[in-house]
Amino acid sequence: MLFLCSCTKNEQKGNIKTITFSENEKLNINDYISYKFIPLETSNQCFISSIKQVKIIDNNIFINNDGNNLLVFDISGKFITQIGNKGNGPGEYRLISNFHIDKNKGIITIADGGQARIIDYKLENYEHIKTQKIFYFIDCCWLSDGNIAWYFVGGYKTTNENRYFIKITNRDLKELKLLYPIDYDLQYPISAGSHFYTLNKKCYLNLPHIPIIYEVTASEISPVYQINLGTHKFAPEEWMEREARKNYSAIVNTDYISAQNIKETNDYISIGYCAKGANAYIGFLNKKTEQSCRYSLPEFIRQTGLTGTGIIINTFGDYFITTLNSSVLKRNSNSKIPELKSICETINEEDNPIICLIKPNL
Repeated sequence: MLFLCSCTKNEQKGNIKTITFSENEKLNINDYISYKFIPLETSNQCFISSIKQVKIIDNNIFINNDGNNLLVFDISGKFITQIGNKGNGPGEYRLISNFHIDKNKGIITIADGGQARIIDYKLENYEHIKTQKIFYFIDCCWLSDGNIAWYFVGGYKTTNENRYFIKITNRDLKELKLLYPIDYDLQYPISAGSHFYTLNKKCYLNLPHIPIIYEVTASEISPVYQINLGTHKFAPEEWMEREARKNYSAIVNTDYISAQNIKETNDYISIGYCAKGANAYIGFLNKKTEQSCRYSLPEFIRQTGLTGTGIIINTFGDYFITTLNSSVLKRNSNSKIPELKSICETINEEDNPIICLIKPNL
């Protein structure tokens, strides 16, 4: 999908730490990483085209299947049910942008970006509760105080026509605050995953074309991390203002980083990004020792044996969550990981992706 969005100068205040992912392909990452694998059941009821988001809560795996439906599996990968249906009626959705699980209230909420509405279901049996029409958005994140942060590439306007990336509302969708002012338009951005992630009940904003990670609260947005990727550089502001206004996707023809995405656990930070065209890279950083590693994705796959892997999608405890494509894995089944090699012997190319949990130990 092609969007018109906008970019802003870094005007936010706060303490910021530089996180450096060093290129270290001499380090055999397979000696410093452990895995868990969860093959997902495959049937006509739960066929997955692409995993957009995954959350593991109370031994259930909730999967946003490419925005088309929300599927539930148990922790062993056995299919349980689908929540709601695709459509335009009550309790139905067109394009799932994100979803949120409130265990205290017993509610699971789907944010339907296709129809600009949110849909509540009972967590105990997934029955539809209510549907609310809202404004346009691309992504969202529920804050620990019950408020919601909404992100829209075109920005949210004030009465004097100023625009902001982030709108904060309460649970009843009443606007509370606009955050992150926009200075100039950016056409056709490239996405590298969700724009938000959470850790310890805190919400973080991760824009793919900016080397800054922000913490978002109901009242302010504060920079937390500055990303340093060595010889791989983000486009300078003058390039963005000159070229990105016309066509940001032209960045793939440069040496600049075109998109990045951060995920974080208590001890580690992971990054996935593209640079020098569509070349993909992955890295991990120990937050305590600041030891890090960074690999091209083909080299990471070669060292680990995680054939068919992609970007990090989310976290679960101390683990980072990614997926393995069954078709690619089956055609390259000589894995150096015994557990994965055993899985390769039983899966088919048409099977659903395999959930892969990665735990670094740098």
